[in-house]
Amino acid sequence: MNTQEQDVASQEQQGTLRQAAQEARTWLRAHPGFGAAGVVVSLALGASGAFAVAQPSDDQIVVRQVLEVVQPVTSYEQQAAALRAHDFTLYRSTETRSTDTAAALLKRLAVQDGAAESYVREMDTVRTELLGPQDRLVKAEVYPDHRLKQLTVSWLDAERPGRYRQLVLTRTDKGFVHQVKTGSAEMTVALAQVEVRDSFFRATTQAGIPETVANQMLDIFEPVADVKGDIRKGDSLQVAYERYLLDGQILGAGRVLSASVQVQGKDHQAVWYQPSRKSAKGDYYTPAGEGLTPALLPTPAPGAVITSEFTSYRIHPVFGVARAHTGVDYAAPTGTPVQTIADGVVTFAGWQNGYGNSIEIQHGGKQTTFYAHLSSIGVKVGEKVGKGEQVGKIGSTGWSTGPHLHFETRNNGVAEDPLVVMAEQRSTSIAASERDAFRQVVVQAQRHWEMAEAIQLASAE
Repeated sequence: MNTQEQDVASQEQQGTLRQAAQEARTWLRAHPGFGAAGVVVSLALGASGAFAVAQPSDDQIVVRQVLEVVQPVTSYEQQAAALRAHDFTLYRSTETRSTDTAAALLKRLAVQDGAAESYVREMDTVRTELLGPQDRLVKAEVYPDHRLKQLTVSWLDAERPGRYRQLVLTRTDKGFVHQVKTGSAEMTVALAQVEVRDSFFRATTQAGIPETVANQMLDIFEPVADVKGDIRKGDSLQVAYERYLLDGQILGAGRVLSASVQVQGKDHQAVWYQPSRKSAKGDYYTPAGEGLTPALLPTPAPGAVITSEFTSYRIHPVFGVARAHTGVDYAAPTGTPVQTIADGVVTFAGWQNGYGNSIEIQHGGKQTTFYAHLSSIGVKVGEKVGKGEQVGKIGSTGWSTGPHLHFETRNNGVAEDPLVVMAEQRSTSIAASERDAFRQVVVQAQRHWEMAEAIQLASAE
């Protein structure tokens, strides 16, 4: 036999030996009374190795049958009672909705408990806290029979940023009790980027941006762009905002930290900055450190003289009766140029009852200015105008006793004192002492925008 044949034979013998050993161990476990002496195994590594298993005869096997009645420690009734005493608890969670009632909310949590529903409905404090206007996170501990064990409602404190309020409703032997707790929520930064395919709110919803954050973005960019109305397909937006967590679950969103929007191809960026001085108020700035709210010109008619200011009571010069004067009158010779005090879009240009020839210009989303009694109009509806651009000339059209400009500033359609508005909306920028700290905030904002873009690209792939 050559060497190769010997190796094959050796492997076959080793496999046979392993099988025999396994069979021996199995038999021993089945017949423990025989011990090791009941089996003889001979192992040899050479070619002549063999093994043998000595099995006992049937008359050597002793069979014993043992019968014993086992009595339970307790009766079945006692055991069932013990199980009922250790009922498990089911955990469910949801978020409140604007249309919720006590019954609807409890039903969504699979709670069928008349006592709990009555308590929520009848206790003013509980009902107000549970069904308030702000979204709330609700957790319920429920018995298997659908009775309420405990209800925990958590939400962000609107008056104290970063804090949460929590209502805990608990069942006791004497009925339900409740308490309100407060604490600090965990703050993280949430990022989002989305390309607009239809409308602003469809885009923010698609990106998972909370409605409160979307509305903040509209307010932030309102002085420079009508984001909601002018945004078009192909434009984009990015945002970094505060997200608050409690026990790993999202409680809600806080302030927008930075945002970037593209409106009809034009980019607008904003960064929130809180000066180090405690008395100073935080605001949004461009990355260059300029105030986001553009400065207004101090007058719509340079060289004209103010003859009547904004007031709630004035004797009308034409009708002789007391009326509110919702603007400022600037007297000047007919033909004196009238300029717009800020960039905007003409929304009205024409005759308007007692105001005669008039112009209305929209600046951003909510602010408009109004120019009346003009001798001529130099712009058309839909035309974009720049700050300081001539839009008409002073005249005496409409209900007027002499050449002058009646000028109004309106916020969301409500007239405000133009002199106050123009004084408040002066150019603001980051103070020199705050520049270094502000640069760090801008760097962080740019990182957030880059990360948001990377996340959006990764999700698209």
